[in-house]
Amino acid sequence: MQPVSLDAKRYDNVTILLHWATAVLVIEQWLGAQIIDWFPRGALRIDARSVHITLGVLLALILLGRMLWRCSRGRRLPAADSGFLGLVAKATHLGLYGLLAAMVLGGLALTWTRGDSLFNLIAIPAYDPADRELADQVQDIHAAIGWIILALAGIHAAAALVHRYLWRDGILARMLPRS
Repeated sequence: MQPVSLDAKRYDNVTILLHWATAVLVIEQWLGAQIIDWFPRGALRIDARSVHITLGVLLALILLGRMLWRCSRGRRLPAADSGFLGLVAKATHLGLYGLLAAMVLGGLALTWTRGDSLFNLIAIPAYDPADRELADQVQDIHAAIGWIILALAGIHAAAALVHRYLWRDGILARMLPRS
């Protein structure tokens, strides 16, 4: 793990790219999950769910890459806040990592318990096709984790905006792409 950089003002470009790619995918995945059932049963719904599954795998890869980068080469900056706010920030970040990992695992479990088809090209057989109750339970857990991620990410974004517009302390600028 890299030592804390006391002179750096911003995170490195890879960290910033992985952060914003994660944010965009989380938003897209949540929105996509909300509309999958709007599509009629058949090819369109299979394609919508296939996009959701594919982007979920991409999110898993980005999350894995982000963790590896953070543990190896990513620039570490001093904590933005000390005391209670620093603990809340750390807990929020760790919570988001943990929930994203749980969401990915839940998505894999859902695909496995329900069975699916990827773009009508690859069939994913159900673990137990007769056990709809298990698939429904896994779906409920997957959805609940999604709502929790959305709430925690909203708190994270709100805190960033407080830093930017109320406290004007430059914390948000550490994670913004260079303009």
